[in-house]
Amino acid sequence: MRTTWAGCVLGALLLAGCGAGEDVPDASTSSTPSATATATASGTPPTSATPDSEGVTVEVRLTADGPQPRGKRVKVKVGEPVTLTVTAEVADEVHVHSDPEVSIDVQPGETVSRTFTLDRPGQVAVESHETHATIVQLVVRP
Repeated sequence: MRTTWAGCVLGALLLAGCGAGEDVPDASTSSTPSATATATASGTPPTSATPDSEGVTVEVRLTADGPQPRGKRVKVKVGEPVTLTVTAEVADEVHVHSDPEVSIDVQPGETVSRTFTLDRPGQVAVESHETHATIVQLVVRP
């Protein structure tokens, strides 16, 4: 009996440690926040990748080696403007997996900016259509 009880305790401790240090979304949050978007195209390279008074700007480069950044986490607040500035060396489509989805089509040599807001807390993946790579995870907080 003591062996069984000790095994149960050891198993519970091991399982409890498996998730240590990981961000676990709140069960009350949605994984697909809604978005409102506007788009602009520009011939100039992107210059900002940090929060500013106008919201958060994320620079994305699409190259033959894949997108950059890759898998970066970016914190944003509900309703805060998010601008993705995509500079392309290759043709691709960038998807923001929000509700509704935001898509940015780019051709080689183009720089395209799209600004949108996310209306609900949660995590939003921004992915490359061609490589299926996650470019950034937008962590939307109240």
